[in-house]
Amino acid sequence: MSTLIRGGTVVTGSGETVLPAGAVVVRDGRIADVLDHWDMTLSFAGEVIDASGCVVMPGLINVHTHGVTPGPLFPSAAPALPAERWMGNLDRHLLSGTTTVLNLCGFASMDEVREADRRHSVHVRGATTHLPHCVQAAAMADGHGLTAVSRELSVEQMLDDGAVAIGELGGGQTLGGGGQDLVYIPAAIHKASGIRITIDQARRIKEAVLGRFIDVAAFNVNALAEAAKEAGLTEAFTATQLAKLVTDSVMPSFVPAIEGIREGIRAASTFGVPAIVHSASATANVLRQMMLELDGSGATVIAAHANHPSHTPDEARELAVLGRKMGWPAEASVFDLLHRRHTVKTREHWDILLREPELISVIGTDYGHDGDHDELISAIEDIAVHGHRSLAGAVAMATSAPADLIPGIAPGRGRLEAGRMADVVVASADELRDVRLVLVDGVCVVRDGKLTPEAHR
Repeated sequence: MSTLIRGGTVVTGSGETVLPAGAVVVRDGRIADVLDHWDMTLSFAGEVIDASGCVVMPGLINVHTHGVTPGPLFPSAAPALPAERWMGNLDRHLLSGTTTVLNLCGFASMDEVREADRRHSVHVRGATTHLPHCVQAAAMADGHGLTAVSRELSVEQMLDDGAVAIGELGGGQTLGGGGQDLVYIPAAIHKASGIRITIDQARRIKEAVLGRFIDVAAFNVNALAEAAKEAGLTEAFTATQLAKLVTDSVMPSFVPAIEGIREGIRAASTFGVPAIVHSASATANVLRQMMLELDGSGATVIAAHANHPSHTPDEARELAVLGRKMGWPAEASVFDLLHRRHTVKTREHWDILLREPELISVIGTDYGHDGDHDELISAIEDIAVHGHRSLAGAVAMATSAPADLIPGIAPGRGRLEAGRMADVVVASADELRDVRLVLVDGVCVVRDGKLTPEAHR
C-alpha cells in the first residue's frame, strides 16, 4: 500500500528541517521518501492526500502518560481502569496525533502493557517501579490494584521482558501531592464527616498541616483554622482531628516513596536504563542529593514535570538549572494548564522553564483530572506560538527528542526520514489541535478527525 501526502508544511522532527510545500511518500508501512516538493506532472500509484494548509509531522511520542493499560494505576497502584476507560484514553491520544505512549503506571506487568499495545494502534511502551520501597509506598497510599504478580516482579525481570525505563518514581498520591489533594484527603474527610471538599480546599488544608515540603514541623494552626472555615469543616473537626486526618492520609507512604526514588535511580544506574522521577516541592531535596551521588556516573535521570506547580516558579527554574548542569534532562508536562484548567491554573512555571533554551528536553501530558489533560499537540503549538521554540524545535520535543532520550520507546520512529516507520500526522496549520489524518505503520487510523476501524485491533 502506497500513500503520497503532498502540499503541506512538512516538519521532519529533526528540530531544524521544515519543507514549506513538501511531500512524504509512504510505502509498505515505511517512509519511502521525503521531498521538498512534488512534481504535479507525475502520476502516483496509490492514495494521494492533499495536505495544503496543514502541517505534516511524525507521530507524537508522549513520555509521560497514565491510565493506558489494564494494569494498576499510578505510583499508588490504585485499581486498574476498566477496558473502556483505558482504551478510551488511548483513543484520545491517537485523535490528537500521539502514536506512541510510555505508560508510567509502573506496577503494570509487561503482559498488561502488551495487551494494550496489541488491542490498540497506539504503540504502548512500559516502565517499571517494581522495587521494595515503591511497593511499600503504594500499599500505604492505596495498593488496591496490586496483585500477587505485581508484588513479586522485579525491575530486572521487567527490563528483561521489555520495559524501557524505570518510573514514575514517586507520585502525587504517595508523596502528598496532587493525588492526595484530588482523591485521598477529600475521600478521608467525606468518610469522616459526610462533607465533600474541592481539590483547592484539600490543598490548603494539607499545606496548613504539612507545608509545601511535606514536613510535620510546618504545622500552622492559624492557617488550618482559616482553611477549615473556608471548606465548611469547623463544626465537623477540631484542629487536632483535622491535622491527624491529613497526617494519617499523607505520611505513611511518604518516607518509603522517598526511599523508592533513591532505590529506583540507583537501579537505573546499575542497569543502564533511564529513570523518570516525580519532580515536585516534596522531592526537590532528594533530587539534589541523588544528582550529587550520581555525578559523573553517566546515568540518565529525567525529572518529570519539572514545571510542577508545587514548586514556586523560581524553585522550578533553580532545580532545572541544576539538573542541566548535572546532566539530568527535564520533562515539562502540559497537564491541563492550556485549555481545561481543572487542576493546574497557572502557566507561569511552564513559560519560565520553556523560554530558556535547553532547560526542558522533552514534553509530556501527565494525566490530568480524570484523564482530561490537554493534548500533547496543543503543547507543541503553544510552545511555538509563544516563541519558546521554532515550530520545528517544538515538534522535536515530542518526536525525535524522546526517541533519542529513551532508547526502546520508539525504534525507527520520531522522524520523517526514508526507511523509518510511517507514523505520520497531518494537522491544520491554523490550529494543530485539528488533527485531520494519522497513519500508524502506514495504516490510516484517523481520517477527517475520526477513528477508522483500523484504530482498534
